[in-house]
Order: sequence, then structure tokens, then C-alpha cells
Amino acid sequence: LLKEPRHAVISRKDADSEQIYKVLKLIPDSDLFSSAAFGGKDLMFSDAATELIELPKITDSFLYLREDYHEAMHALKAGNPPAPDGKIEWCTISHAEQQKCDSLQIPRMECRRASSVDECIQKIMRKEADAIAVDGGQV
Repeated sequence: LLKEPRHAVISRKDADSEQIYKVLKLIPDSDLFSSAAFGGKDLMFSDAATELIELPKITDSFLYLREDYHEAMHALKAGNPPAPDGKIEWCTISHAEQQKCDSLQIPRMECRRASSVDECIQKIMRKEADAIAVDGGQV
């Protein structure tokens, strides 16, 4: 049994999860899940990841991330308005992760830098970012 949940992409409750998934699927897996070109490890996504899976809408964070993480996830479901023009503001937590995010050059995705996962979560709650990929142990 796993001691922690698998990695997850976290977004605001009212963010268009289908749009986030579609934008991320535009990026070849080899670019999305590799950090070697940026001098780091696990930048934006785990280097060990092999695919991005869209969970059914009925899957709730409580079921996916388990009870231990529900409070943190609940705070992200505060009901903020959607990003303007369908643009996704992705939060990064290191210089190398920011470089990787910027290099992806996805027209509807902009990268926003923070110093930690906690700061990214605060940015999401203040409507300054829409999403971040985190390891289950970081939530």
C-alpha cells in the first residue's frame, strides 16, 4: 500500500479542469515529464511520471488524496472566478521549474513563480495563479 497519494495537479474549484487537461496534453510527455534540460529534478512534474490522466468528474479530492489531505484541498475550493480568456496561470517553485514552464511556450498558459508550495497555494487562493503540480507529501 502507498504511504502517500500519487502526484496531483491542483486547481481552483471553478477552474476549467478540462481546459487545463487539454492544454497540458498539448505538451509532448517527453517535455512535460523531463527536467534534465533544466538542470533539476522533478520540475513541475515528477520525472518518473509517464502519463497524465484526467480523473472522472465524480472523483473528489477526498477520495483521491485521502482524509489526511482533505483540509488543504478544501481551502483551494473557495470558489474563485475563472481565469480571464481561458488562460491558465501555472505556479512554479524554483528557477529551474520556471525555466521549464516558460520553455513549453503554450499560448494559453503563463508561468508564475513562488518560493514554495505553500506560497503557490496562497497565490491560487488569492486568484494570482490557477494550478500547480505537487507531490502528495507536499500538500
